[in-house]
Amino acid sequence: MSTTRSTSDTFDAGPYTVTGGSFPGKNSGERPGLSVVLLNRGTRQFRSDIFEDLCRLEVNEVISLESAPCPHDAEPLVKAHSGLRFMIFSRKNSTGARLNAAMREAQSSHVLVVRSDTSVDFPKDMTLGNHLCSVPVFYEQDGQVLPSVLRPVVLESGAFETVPDLPSAHTMPTLIPWDFCGIYRRAAHLALGGFDEAILEPWWQMLDYGTRSWLWGEEIRVCGALKLKYLGHAPVADGTPGPGYRRFFLKNLGMELRGDKASLPASCWRNYLRSSGDSAASSREEWKEIRLWVEKHRLRFVKDIQALSALWDWEARA
Repeated sequence: MSTTRSTSDTFDAGPYTVTGGSFPGKNSGERPGLSVVLLNRGTRQFRSDIFEDLCRLEVNEVISLESAPCPHDAEPLVKAHSGLRFMIFSRKNSTGARLNAAMREAQSSHVLVVRSDTSVDFPKDMTLGNHLCSVPVFYEQDGQVLPSVLRPVVLESGAFETVPDLPSAHTMPTLIPWDFCGIYRRAAHLALGGFDEAILEPWWQMLDYGTRSWLWGEEIRVCGALKLKYLGHAPVADGTPGPGYRRFFLKNLGMELRGDKASLPASCWRNYLRSSGDSAASSREEWKEIRLWVEKHRLRFVKDIQALSALWDWEARA
């Protein structure tokens, strides 16, 4: 069983070991087609039928993201499936950090991310789109469609809200890749900078990723042909404001766009302090960091949050 080890601490995913599959080298370039990344959740780990189902999709490879130690049945599984690899992370980290690492390891132009507690309905003749992410339609274990589509709303007061909705069109827009799942265009994900690894809460990590992608001109849309069904109870999203909310607010809601350049004015920090109840002492350093981040990427923004909300209203009427 072949093994390669990454020891770089450049990214918050930390050191990890890759076991199984083939390793063509970092400079070999990506192949057309699809890789699958499996996010393991709960106790339903290492079941051979999961990998049987995923490998049956006729994809380039399947990458299973695991926590150390190496699963005891990894060797027989990689022998049974030549395209199967395990990425084994040596320390606890966020879902987004692990996905960023998997995107760098993946060898295909598109990457399908699924959860281990879902079943996948993926038509073999489905066309891989040009969107940043094509999000599946999600089903409860009893077959009911989940309201996994999220739309942004800016109220008259200026407050920002997200409104969940049921998918009603084959390619309707949605703000986030729900539960991190969907078909990502790998090059676009890497160019976007991936998920913010400094955000640890899954909800704010997804919301930052999705909002930033739309503000930078990318699109996340529902793909009606792709379906995921939860095998148990669907997870409940936790949008409780925490440290990740601060980063989301400053990076996405506080930014001002004038002409073709974005900036983060001082008034944004004051507005954040008033609305959040956070202290200036605890948020000052992060404010400075994100202000520099906005300055660095000032030409990447093509719309602000008000324009994004208006775009959603226009699509709903179209």
